[in-house]
Amino acid sequence: MVLKEWVGQCIVCGKDIYCLDGFLNGVKEQGELFCFDCEEQDE
Repeated sequence: MVLKEWVGQCIVCGKDIYCLDGFLNGVKEQGELFCFDCEEQDE
């Protein structure tokens, strides 16, 4: 069973970001959440 907790939404695209078994499925930078896709586009 996977522990899934909603953390927030990506500030760029609005995709829901979850903590899955203790690992964030996104990126938190300076207090803002980004999904992996939007964070990669920013680089």
